[in-house]
This record gives sequence, C-alpha cells and structure tokens, in this order.
Amino acid sequence: MILDKLTDTPSPKVTKRLMICSFIGILIMYGMMGIFFFSSGYPADFFTSQLLSNGAALKDHYARTANIDLYRIGQILDYVFMVFYGILIFSLCLNIGRKFEEDSKIRKSGYIMAILGPTAAILDGCENAFILAMLSNPSGFPDIWATIHSIFALIKWIILVSVILWALSMSILAKRRNF
Repeated sequence: MILDKLTDTPSPKVTKRLMICSFIGILIMYGMMGIFFFSSGYPADFFTSQLLSNGAALKDHYARTANIDLYRIGQILDYVFMVFYGILIFSLCLNIGRKFEEDSKIRKSGYIMAILGPTAAILDGCENAFILAMLSNPSGFPDIWATIHSIFALIKWIILVSVILWALSMSILAKRRNF
C-alpha cells in the first residue's frame, strides 16, 4: 500500500527539519500577509472573508477595500503560506503517527492525516484562485464564484480542524504511553 512508504520516507531527520523550517516559514509569511491584508483596509474579518458565499456582499467588501492591490498581494502571498502549512501538517502528523506501533490503526491514521495537510493546502489554492479571479473584476464577477470559493474554504477548514484535533489527541495519547 502507498501509505506504507511513509513508514520511513522521508526519514525522521528530514521530517524534523521539514517541521522546523515550515514552522518558521509560516511565522514569516503570516506576518507578511497580515501587513498586506491590514494595510488594504478589507472590511471583514478572516473567517467571514473565506466563508462568505454571497457574491453581492463580497462585491460590497471589495468596493469598500481601501487598496484592493494590497489585498491581492496578500492573497498571492497566501500561496507560499499554503506550501508551508501543508508541509508542516504533513511532517507533524507523520512524526506523531510514527510514534505508534508499526501496523496499528493509529499509525496508519497518522499517514492519512499527513496527506490531508497538503490536500487542505491544495483546496486553499483553489479557493484563492477564485478570490484572484473575483479580484480581476471586483464589481462584476459571476456571483457563483463566491459560492465556489466558500465551498473550497469550508472543506479546507473541515480538514484542518480534523487534522489539528487528531494531532492534539494523538500527541496526548503518545505522551501517556511514554513514546
């Protein structure tokens, strides 16, 4: 099975380096994106901007954004952020999963969760593609694009919350088992 390749690839040393480097990358990119999003004057909070499926409301938000170009740059920078968080989730879940017995269901679930990290990032990329398409014509894009963008965002968030809950619970379990 393809998941079995994750038993030792990438190596534990590489996995640890990926975790550290991606965590640092996330911090840097989050700060940079925050500057652009804040400076743009976009009028909605983070979750509203991602989960709003109403085209008319998004058009209103874009019209009230002080500098749409800064908002666009923030969305473009988000692609780099996605790479970092996809790698972080992959390496973190792989590391946690490898703490359990080789043929255990928990270990295999760790491999699945590891793969879901990059999957969430890909869905985030699709979401951002629709945002960038909407920003190319902020007052005239088809309203269905807002719905599609929010569907990608919702699925991404379901995956991310599931992975985070899995990682927290399995980390606690591994600690209790003294792995």
